[in-house]
Amino acid sequence: MKRAIKLSLVAALAGGAMLQAASVDIDGYRGGTLDIMFKGMTVIDDIKNGYAPSNGSGYLVKLKYESPDTLLDGLKYGVGVYVNGDAGLTNWDIKTAPEWDKGAYGMVVDKDGDSKGLLGELYLSYKHEYFDAKFGRQTLDTPLTKISTSLMPNFYEAYMLGTNVIEGLRLTAGHITKMSLGSRAATDAGIIGEGTGTAGVGFSNTLLEQFNGPIQQAKFYNIGTIANVDSTAGRTVLGATYTGVKDLKADLWVYHSDDIANDIYAEVGYKIPVSEGMAVNLNAQYLMQKDTGDSLAGERDFNMMGAKVALGTKKWGVFAAVNSSGSKDNGTEGQYFNAWGADPAYTSSIFSRNAYREDVDAYKVGAHYVIMKGLKLMVNYANYGKSTTEVSGKSAIDDAYEVDTILVYKPSKEWMFRIFNARRVSEFNGIGAFADNERRQNHYRLIASYSF
Repeated sequence: MKRAIKLSLVAALAGGAMLQAASVDIDGYRGGTLDIMFKGMTVIDDIKNGYAPSNGSGYLVKLKYESPDTLLDGLKYGVGVYVNGDAGLTNWDIKTAPEWDKGAYGMVVDKDGDSKGLLGELYLSYKHEYFDAKFGRQTLDTPLTKISTSLMPNFYEAYMLGTNVIEGLRLTAGHITKMSLGSRAATDAGIIGEGTGTAGVGFSNTLLEQFNGPIQQAKFYNIGTIANVDSTAGRTVLGATYTGVKDLKADLWVYHSDDIANDIYAEVGYKIPVSEGMAVNLNAQYLMQKDTGDSLAGERDFNMMGAKVALGTKKWGVFAAVNSSGSKDNGTEGQYFNAWGADPAYTSSIFSRNAYREDVDAYKVGAHYVIMKGLKLMVNYANYGKSTTEVSGKSAIDDAYEVDTILVYKPSKEWMFRIFNARRVSEFNGIGAFADNERRQNHYRLIASYSF
């Protein structure tokens, strides 16, 4: 029997990752969708001070299948297997004196860099004209479950429901019971979070298996356990997104993490056309967190506000953004307990998310330019000043900032290349067991991905 397989790729670049959906037809029978992706990255160079990774590589292979409608119209199942490991260029044994050449722990999920696989997606989904549901292991597209990834992403075991029964209004409700940390968790906990628990992982990287701790990456844990507290009943999510007015989008999300904290996130965006092909985008955001129940992560009373204005066309764009967080007198009360992979702040950079620390006034400016079809240059500068968050009883002593220069080349739907440089100074520069106690980066990295 003659068989024909037709692939139709839809590729998009977002936060350095490639997303694709390939439909599979066999003799006219729709066999579902197949996603196959290969992605690799390598550190080109950085300051050899033992603080940031100055050598290393990693890879990711993604194999995902989603069925056609099964038993009922709109009912599907999905299976996604992800394999991540060192690409063979990492030296793990020279991170301390005298070499100070640290390996890239944030590219792998295994403590030795060995290949490790995870059944990251295993779900049942249903879609009706006004109603949809997705139950099982999955990635979650909500404001406080999205974060930049390197290779292996974060996954959640969740039970999500949504409805569009009211035109222009989408309502979401769900419950998350488990989470698996991806490869960048070591970076989120380490050089980004610096042990503060504010950058997407709720503890210092010493608790990860890569650093001889008890928590493995690419393994599902209870929502409480993955936050380094007692097991809990999970995290309930309620959300509303309104798009009923032209060029306006408004979001309101509430998260209840049992016996840990309640989070509220709100955002409003409005687009103002200036001329043909040019528009101004105005955005404002608010994030708050308050401990609840047994307060397993301690007392929390965090709030952050933000605003962003952007002007651009298809060829170029510029933006300016600010974030400001409040201050409290009691330990970690005034900083955000960021244990489950959240990063909505407008001023976040590749290696800096200081807006979730206490008493921060941050700003970020940036621009991008499309040099030619498929080739885009981006330059961003962010300044965070000094927070009042402490690390091991030490206070900030330097103004934190980061400059990111990023060049993306996408010659075809299948290929994507990305090279970037991040120049950064930590607010704790001068503190720590590094060369000259230096917490600086001048980081060059190359990323490539191929999907079909």
